[in-house]
Amino acid sequence: MKIEKILIEPLLVHKRGDKAYCRKKAEEVIQTVGLKVEDLKRYPHEFSGGQRQRIGIARAIALQPKLIICDEPVSALDVSIQAKIINLLNELQEKMGIAYIFISHDLSVVKHIADRVGVMYLGNMMEMADTESLYAKPLHPYTQALFSAIPRIGKERIEDKQILGGDVPSPANPPKGCRFCTRCPKVMDICKTERPDFKEVEPGHFCACHLYDKK
Repeated sequence: MKIEKILIEPLLVHKRGDKAYCRKKAEEVIQTVGLKVEDLKRYPHEFSGGQRQRIGIARAIALQPKLIICDEPVSALDVSIQAKIINLLNELQEKMGIAYIFISHDLSVVKHIADRVGVMYLGNMMEMADTESLYAKPLHPYTQALFSAIPRIGKERIEDKQILGGDVPSPANPPKGCRFCTRCPKVMDICKTERPDFKEVEPGHFCACHLYDKK
C-alpha cells in the first residue's frame, strides 16, 4: 500500500469521517512527523529506516490516542536517527498529551525518555521508581547488574562490572522462589523457596527482593 492508504485505513476502520476528511487528516499527520504531503504517494520501500519509523508514528497518532505502546521503537536505527525519533516522540507528547509505555533494552534511551521506569525479569516486575531515583540508587541486584553493564567512557575499571553467572531459566519453568535467585550474587536461602513481595522500600520506590524484608 502507498503511505496515503496506510494512514487513511485506521481512520476509515474507526469511522472517523468520510474519505475527504481522512485524506486531509493523512496530510496533517504526515507533516506532523516531519515528512511531506507528496510522500503520501510513495511506497514504504522508498523510504529510509528513520522515515519509515516516522510513518509508523504518524499512523499511531492519526486516531489521537491517549496511550501509545512503543515496543523497541528505535532498536533497529543508528544512533543519530534514534535521537531524532526520540525527540519527535517527546515533541508529540508535549503537543498532544500522549502517554507512552516505552519498552526497551537500551537503558540510555529509557533514561532519556521515561518519567518512571519498571525493570522486569522473566516477565516479573523487579523494581519500579521515578527515573531519577532508579538511576541514582538502584535497589534490586538485577537492576544493579544491568546498570553496571552500561558501556562507559572513562577510568572505571573492568572489575567494577557485575558479571552474572548461570543461565536464564525457562519462563515456562521458572524458579520456585525469586525469579532471579539462580543468577543473583546476593542470593539467600529464603530466595530459593519464597517469592518476595513487590513492596515500597522507599517513598515511590518499589522493589521485589528479600534483602529489604523488614526484620
